[in-house]
Amino acid sequence: MQAGRHARTALAVAAATLVVIAGPFADPASAAPTPTPTPTPSAQPIAAKIKDAKAQVEELEKQVSEVGEDYEVAAAALEENKDRLKSLKSDISRQQKLVDTLAEQVRVIALRQFQNRDVDTTVQIFTSGDPDTLLDRLSTANKVDQDMTDTLAQHEAEQANLTDMTSTADAEVAALAEQEQKLAAMKKDLQDKVDAAQALVLQLTDQQRAELEAAEGGRSTFDASELDETTVNAKIIAAIKYATSKVPNGQYVWGSSGPTGFDCSGLMLAAYRSVGIGLPHSSRAQSNVGRAVSKDELKPGDLIFWYHPIHHVGMYIGNGKIVHARNTRSDLVIQTLASYPAPWAGARRVIG
Repeated sequence: MQAGRHARTALAVAAATLVVIAGPFADPASAAPTPTPTPTPSAQPIAAKIKDAKAQVEELEKQVSEVGEDYEVAAAALEENKDRLKSLKSDISRQQKLVDTLAEQVRVIALRQFQNRDVDTTVQIFTSGDPDTLLDRLSTANKVDQDMTDTLAQHEAEQANLTDMTSTADAEVAALAEQEQKLAAMKKDLQDKVDAAQALVLQLTDQQRAELEAAEGGRSTFDASELDETTVNAKIIAAIKYATSKVPNGQYVWGSSGPTGFDCSGLMLAAYRSVGIGLPHSSRAQSNVGRAVSKDELKPGDLIFWYHPIHHVGMYIGNGKIVHARNTRSDLVIQTLASYPAPWAGARRVIG
């Protein structure tokens, strides 16, 4: 019996040995398939995601600049229309006073005629009535002297003008309400894009942020001593000092012109406002200020514009450098003009 156990053990060992030896030569059809490794988070998908986020940031920042410019143009137009409506309302007020004065003149003439017994009983009855009612009835009277006729005709003409002006004002009010609704929608769209861009920036690594910064030309430094005060206008020097002084702590805030937040045209507006020169709050509108100069003619203080249509502006500060509110991620920047990759759209000289 013990010998039988030894024999069974020997057979089992032999069988196991044959299986091991035969393993590599086993029928492929009967071999177990090699399992496909389960994908695990790797550097490649993460890098692709970051690359995609980087591209989205660049696109959103471009959209913010474009929509921001459209917003500023629309906001400026809205303010102009508000000013026009205010002026129209002032004209209406003056017109109303004129109409009231003419109505009173008609009443005075009618009273005088009554006192002189030069008007019939019908007119006498009307002298103590409401001025408008009086005017309506007097217009049909047959016995009205020339003064009454002329004054009444003038009143009617001025009253018609007043009616037209009031109708125009009503239409302006309705148009302004529609403009304000559209502007509010643009503002929300713009803020959504800003928020989306900022959220995407948070997904970027420090290296990716550095790559974006480098792609935009990086940063440079500037010292006021670089300006030649013997050849550069004093106001221009002051405007440059204002703009460059905002770089360290200033932030890009669309629609803002200071004191700490600026968008691109807002920084230019604030810089020149500091020396008593007014500019519109829009890079597109600023591109019509002053006179055009070529890139070869640039002097400190000149405004430089980029993109087609224009939706970005900066200031040339000399020595091949510019200062501008670049975007919501970079905020305010001093860099070389040659390093900024945006397409050139022209330059304007505000002074000189």
